[in-house]
Amino acid sequence: MNVTLRQLRAFRTVAEAGSFTDAAKRLHLTQAALSSLVKELEGGLGIRLFDRSTRMTKLSHAGMDFFPLAVKVLEDLDFALESTAQLQELKRGNVRVACTPLYSSYLLPQVVARFRTEYPGVQIRLLDSLNEEALLRLASGEADLAIAPQRSNDLDIEEELLFNDRFKIVCPYEHPLASGNGTTTWEQALCFPFIAMTKGYLARLQVDLASFSSSLKLQPAYEVAFLTTALAMVKTGLGITALPAGALTMIEHFGLQAVEIENPAVFRQVSLFSRTGQSLPPAAAQLRQFLLDATQALRGSS
Repeated sequence: MNVTLRQLRAFRTVAEAGSFTDAAKRLHLTQAALSSLVKELEGGLGIRLFDRSTRMTKLSHAGMDFFPLAVKVLEDLDFALESTAQLQELKRGNVRVACTPLYSSYLLPQVVARFRTEYPGVQIRLLDSLNEEALLRLASGEADLAIAPQRSNDLDIEEELLFNDRFKIVCPYEHPLASGNGTTTWEQALCFPFIAMTKGYLARLQVDLASFSSSLKLQPAYEVAFLTTALAMVKTGLGITALPAGALTMIEHFGLQAVEIENPAVFRQVSLFSRTGQSLPPAAAQLRQFLLDATQALRGSS
């Protein structure tokens, strides 16, 4: 049996018009071409679909049984085509973005707000995650994109530079490091208790400092998992911390100050990750480009 969509559409139009002549006009076909399509369909099904007379055309009993089935097939196809077109035109869609807490609290909300203004039908789900977890959620397929600091990994994922974020020291306003000209050094900073966040953060920072000078040894007084915890501890005088500049929008809420730190200047590459060899859905591809465009100026100033 070889039933085509043209045959089904011809059948439905004749049934709804009640006339081959009117149906041919609606479909912009000759009456002979329309009759041929219906006969081919009847031949393929092995049933007679219409009872014809000189005055009218009406569905046969078999045709009445077949009509709702044919209509459903055509409606389902039309819905699928329209739905696919809407995805391609970004009238609808879903994007899942795994992102570390820092950038899900400061970078993504700004970008998502602008993106939703331009593409209101696209839903974006933010999966805030610790650094390692963000990449795992991407690799497992739970997320379409991930935003996290650059890191070595053995996952099958691709990495693109968004921007480089420079570290600054965060301390209370009355702290000795804040009393100078707004700049300090790592040698001076490490004289005070230090609050570190996550083992990956700590290990990389230790490497950065040791590569500059073997005398710079970061031995934190406290290690915490979340940015807000570190800031609260700094506020209570338990120590200082170092954060990428992107986090500094949050320190005002804690009554803290950022101080430039040198010797060495430490940067973190913030990257956009996607799965290797897999094309992104249209909405995710557009958000990827949106993120790259939104951070272009930051890349230029790094």
